[in-house]
Amino acid sequence: MLMLNLLKDESIFTNAELEIVHYILENPKKVTDMTVEYLAVATYSSPSSIVRLCKKLGMKGYSDFKIKLAIEINTFVINEDRIEVDMPIQIGASIEDISKIFLNLHYQALTDVYNTLDLPGIQKAADAIYNADIVSLFGVGPSLLIAEDFHYKLKRIGMLCVSNSLVGFDRVYKKKKPKNEIAVVISHYGNSVRVRNWVKNVHAQGTKVVMICANRNSPVFKQADYPLLLDNFEGRATKMGSFASRTAMTYLTDCLYAVIFAKDYNENVKLLYETGKLLSDNGEYIDPLK
Repeated sequence: MLMLNLLKDESIFTNAELEIVHYILENPKKVTDMTVEYLAVATYSSPSSIVRLCKKLGMKGYSDFKIKLAIEINTFVINEDRIEVDMPIQIGASIEDISKIFLNLHYQALTDVYNTLDLPGIQKAADAIYNADIVSLFGVGPSLLIAEDFHYKLKRIGMLCVSNSLVGFDRVYKKKKPKNEIAVVISHYGNSVRVRNWVKNVHAQGTKVVMICANRNSPVFKQADYPLLLDNFEGRATKMGSFASRTAMTYLTDCLYAVIFAKDYNENVKLLYETGKLLSDNGEYIDPLK
C-alpha cells in the first residue's frame, strides 16, 4: 500500500503520532530534506518517536522512510504538492490552474500505480486470459468504460470475449459453458451487491476470476483467483469524478493487454494490419481507430 495513503488513516495512530503525520502530509517534499532531529523540532516530538512511527509504517527506520516518501511524492510534477484526487480543483481555479492540476493528477496516478504494481500477479492474470477459450468482462459505471476498452483491445487481436453490460443478463447461466472460461471483473470499491453476484455466479459455474479493484478490504476482491490491487485512489462518494482510478485502471489493463499481445507478437501485428485492410473500401490499410 502507498505510504502516503496509509498516513491518511488516522485510526492507526496515537494523538502524538498524528502531530507528526499531519506535518508530513502537509510538507512531504520538505520532509525528504529534513534530518530526524529537525523533524522532531518541527513537530514538537522526539527522534525516537519519529523512528517508532516509521517502523509502524513498515519502514526499517527514518532513512528508509525518506527514500520511500521521495519516490511517492513524484519529484517531477509541476507543482510542489500532491493533488487531492477526490476534489482536485478549488473554487476560483483558472483554466491555466486546471490544466496543470489535471496534468499532475494523471501523472501522479500513473506513478502511484507503477510504484505498487504486482508484476507477478499481472503475468499470472495475463496467462489465464491468454489461455482461456472465452473471456467475459464485467464492469459498471466508470469501470464499465474500462472493461469495454479492454474488450475492444482483445477483440482486435482475435480473442473470443463478451462484455456483460446488459443489466440482469449477467445472472443468466450459460446452457453450453466453454471448457475454459475466465471472467474479468473491474470495480473500484468491489463491495456492491452486483459485483458480489458477478463473482458468486461465475464461480458457481466453475469460472475463475481476474479482479481489478482499488479496495484491498473488499471481501469480493479476496475471493478472486487473480486479484490485481490498485491502491485506493478515491475514497469519497461525493468525489468530483473518477479521474485517478480511471487512469490507473486503464494503465493496468493496457499492461495486461500488452503482455497478452507479446505472446503472439508477429501474428498479432499481422492481424492488426489485415483488420485495417478489411475496414477499408479500397483494400488499403486504414487505422481502425480513425
